[in-house]
Amino acid sequence: MHKIGRSVFTLAVLGAAVVACQAQSMMTHQVRDLIRNGQAQSNGRLPQNQMMNLDIVLPVRDQAGLDRFVAEVYDPSSANYRHFLTPQEFTARFGPSEADYNAVLQFARTNGFTVTGGSRDGMDVQVRGSVAAVEAALHVRMQSYKHPKESRNFFSPDQEPTTDLAFNLWHVSGL
Repeated sequence: MHKIGRSVFTLAVLGAAVVACQAQSMMTHQVRDLIRNGQAQSNGRLPQNQMMNLDIVLPVRDQAGLDRFVAEVYDPSSANYRHFLTPQEFTARFGPSEADYNAVLQFARTNGFTVTGGSRDGMDVQVRGSVAAVEAALHVRMQSYKHPKESRNFFSPDQEPTTDLAFNLWHVSGL
């Protein structure tokens, strides 16, 4: 391979590595509208040792296939009309792969969370961890905010969370 060819190849490999290493986001919004539009004022960060319970929800593997299947289930002219799936059948066709589910388990443990529940059929991993672990794993700062219209405070991440997983998560409940 000549010098220019090696340079192009090296740039392509580096570009692929950068894309693979970029943080992945959630498929749903985690930051409340009151924070996004500036209505809620921060009271400061949550204590780093405060414990949080989260539910990490994985996305379906084949959204387009699931959409087609659901349409067929309710179409009387389809061979799949009223052919509902068991949780195991749904997981096999549309749920997260075993590798993706295991990657989330490993992600949770590596980032200091205790896995407390969840299942591949349920497409979720339930975890417990400190605010410090949440902030480090999800690249956020957990803040307390004063509600602008109600006499209460609430907590939320300061920005949309991201992970170092190779795929997007659907949602993280409990933030």
